[in-house]
Amino acid sequence: MSPKVKKFLKVASYVILFVIIGILAFIGWKFSTDRENFKLWMEDHGALGCVVYVIMVFLQIVVALVPGGPIEVAGGYAFGVLGGTSLFMLGAFAGSLTVFLLVRKFGKPAVDIFFKDKEIKRLNFLKDDAKRNILFLILFIIPGSPKDLLCYVAGLTDMPIWFFVLITTIGRLPAVLGSAISGAALGESNFYFAALSLGIVFALSGVGIVIYYLISRKHKTKESDFTDEEKM
Repeated sequence: MSPKVKKFLKVASYVILFVIIGILAFIGWKFSTDRENFKLWMEDHGALGCVVYVIMVFLQIVVALVPGGPIEVAGGYAFGVLGGTSLFMLGAFAGSLTVFLLVRKFGKPAVDIFFKDKEIKRLNFLKDDAKRNILFLILFIIPGSPKDLLCYVAGLTDMPIWFFVLITTIGRLPAVLGSAISGAALGESNFYFAALSLGIVFALSGVGIVIYYLISRKHKTKESDFTDEEKM
């Protein structure tokens, strides 16, 4: 991947980032100014609203610069627990698979667009075939772990696609479901339950982040780096 292409993709990613932020800001404004009619407004857009939401999730994962939490909550608010969770998982599936295949095609330069070397090197231990799959599964299930980074790094390994799809689905589901429950509670003006469920999600994410760094530090090694030339 040439430097010009990398620069173009980075600029494009920031443009997409601002577009997504703009859409979320508009949704927030619509909710705050006319909360009672917000759901009717969403329902009027029918399938188009669902498609736009799935595309937002897809771009959020591919760009890897947008936090997924607000989008998860927005899905629960707009489409309910089941609808929000299902639509998010659909977009996440498409985005994760796209990332995996792009990295398989272009190698580490594709990862370098969004992540620093120190972030990538922290996961060097995942090249070890003997423990890679189980560690990927553990790290993906942990709330608060950098799942977008893990998707990109997975593409640098020879992990089977079917296993990658399996762990990304299992790993994302608990956090997405919890956020969707919070969003749905907001939609029903059940602010106490929404705050409680969000508090639980944040607490678990905080613990998960600590566990992620502890696992990364325990398995840290200076050898077996993901090099610029590798496209395994």
